[in-house]
Amino acid sequence: MKRTNIINGDEYHQIPVNEDFYEEEEESASSSSGHAMGGAASPSSSSSQSNNNFKQHELTKTLASQNRYDLRLFIRLIHIIKLLYSSPIIPGIMVLFLLGLAISQTYASSLTGKLLANVYTYLADGDTHSLLRSLLFGLFSLTLSALLDSTIKFTVGIIAWRWRKTLCLTIQNQYFDNNLFYRIMAFDTRIDNPDQRITSDIDNFTTLMANVLSQMITGPLVVGYYTFLTWRGMGWYAPAIIYGFFILGYIANKFIMSPLVSVSYLQDKLEGDFRYLHLRIRTFAESIALQSLTRDPTVSQTMVEEEQAKQQFDVLLENKKKQICWQYGLNTTSDLFTYLSPLVNYLIIAIPLFIGTKKTIPFADVSVFSYNCIMLASGFSQYINVTANISDLSSYIQRISTMLEVCNQVKQQKYEAQQKQENDIVSSTEVQKQVGELKVEPSTLEILLKEVSYFTPKGESLFKNISLLIERGSSLLIMGPSGSGKSSLIRIINGLWPFFYGKIIKPANEQMFFLSQQPYLIYGSLEEQILYPYTIASKRISKQQMRELFERFDLGYLLDRERDIIARGDLNDLTHNWLNALSPGEQQLISFLRLLYHKPVFALMDESTSSIPQSMEKRVYQACKDQGISTISVGHRHSLTQYHQKLLTLDKQHNWKLQNIDNSSNNNDNNKLIETDSNNNNNNQQSSLI
Repeated sequence: MKRTNIINGDEYHQIPVNEDFYEEEEESASSSSGHAMGGAASPSSSSSQSNNNFKQHELTKTLASQNRYDLRLFIRLIHIIKLLYSSPIIPGIMVLFLLGLAISQTYASSLTGKLLANVYTYLADGDTHSLLRSLLFGLFSLTLSALLDSTIKFTVGIIAWRWRKTLCLTIQNQYFDNNLFYRIMAFDTRIDNPDQRITSDIDNFTTLMANVLSQMITGPLVVGYYTFLTWRGMGWYAPAIIYGFFILGYIANKFIMSPLVSVSYLQDKLEGDFRYLHLRIRTFAESIALQSLTRDPTVSQTMVEEEQAKQQFDVLLENKKKQICWQYGLNTTSDLFTYLSPLVNYLIIAIPLFIGTKKTIPFADVSVFSYNCIMLASGFSQYINVTANISDLSSYIQRISTMLEVCNQVKQQKYEAQQKQENDIVSSTEVQKQVGELKVEPSTLEILLKEVSYFTPKGESLFKNISLLIERGSSLLIMGPSGSGKSSLIRIINGLWPFFYGKIIKPANEQMFFLSQQPYLIYGSLEEQILYPYTIASKRISKQQMRELFERFDLGYLLDRERDIIARGDLNDLTHNWLNALSPGEQQLISFLRLLYHKPVFALMDESTSSIPQSMEKRVYQACKDQGISTISVGHRHSLTQYHQKLLTLDKQHNWKLQNIDNSSNNNDNNKLIETDSNNNNNNQQSSLI
């Protein structure tokens, strides 16, 4: 894992950079199966994978060790609480209501204590009339206590529900703002499994936090009220002993809880990684199965995916064992102090007998004093339980607060390459002086690149000083070997990736449409696929328009298939299975139908016809031309040259060459290429505009 500097005002920070993301993105342009290669795990690949897993595990342990039970944890919790109470009226009312319930429950419990003393007295005296009256009164007070307890739990559940709604929507709004989710995955490795943090972590945190809030409200009331009663009935020594007993318990829990926080944080991450690994296997099940068929049946080898799953699970189990051991220590101390409480209670009551101030204690007084001491101890036990819950709560605090912090930082940051002093590697000092400028001019209908240079987060140059002008009605084909920067250039033009030198002027985002090699199909109907990124709430397409659109590429049978699905009432297939039901070629044609419906000025296509036959490819590009859509394509097929006017060729030596394509010949194999511009990496020649 490398690091990259971040320019944020006058401050310079260092954050981890996801370098593998760039490599995977670039390689995906050359191989659609590169994301899900299954098959046998060779000894070398297993060794490499094991080594990578070891490094990743060591990194994870380092990050987890930074999350401990300390002041920083408390500050992060305060920050989250401020978000939960950004609109304080309703949550504040609910907390006050919870406080009122806690006061009422404490008072109802005190009535139960008085009832016990009276019952013992009436039983000893044989007063049946008073006994029945006390039992009826006890029925009322215990029923009231049960109702109050249920109402408290209901209120706690509603508070947790509102907190989850507030916190989840807050993070989601930031996560989806200006494609922040992509920037986090592309340029930052501090957030593992963001899906887990937004879904299960927030749910667990708000539920646990609401329970802790209830205990924190009820605990002080119980402790304060019964401290007064024990002091009034027995003197200062009774509450003092109980206080000292539970302070000792808190210190013991604190000693064990600090390392448990780090272990729990790491366990949450490992659980998310293990779940994601199996999710990935489910997503690419067909590719993995097909690749596994190429294995030599005479060689006994384990599947790569199985080997990875075993290694990940072994690491998870190892850390889970540590968590269980530390949890055992925490549970032991918590339960020990809870079970010793009655013994301490009777010891306190017996102190007057030991020191000789009293020879006997009335049975009714023993009952009242014992009940008051037990209730005071139970109040402190709630605090002990809170400390046990905080070990779990702290893990969620760390993960959620880190998510918020990274979202805020990435949203405001500009990236610069790592400082290195080798050939073709940029110096960070140099980059700080010049950061690429991306300018959006809604009125313009052209894309201008002026001396644009791009460097990977490792600081390595992909291309330098590219200058070109793509006007409306023109077309550009970008070719080159894998890893030469073709896909990077497309993403830079689209504004998805930052660049570090030069200037780009482009039209408004709605005038540009991006098509990837692997189309994105949402959960929804075919109409919703075409409308995307809009929803049917904002736009609709008539059935006739849908039929005309799909027949354009001979896909009318998909509409018939959807009609049959609706007729069967199988809505699950309608909303979830299009990705699995369509071939790669059909998926790419769906993305082109989406393009033709939205009619942008420019279409940026990254291997978008790789799964389409050349005969259909010709129809696709002709349809774009007929609708006046200018195409900027990344591809490997030589047949693509006949659909474009200019060819930009990149190589791995950071050179580029721009040529006009002469399509006057009917045979596209004989298309002439006329060089118009290039760069010379040896003499650092500046390019000129087209």
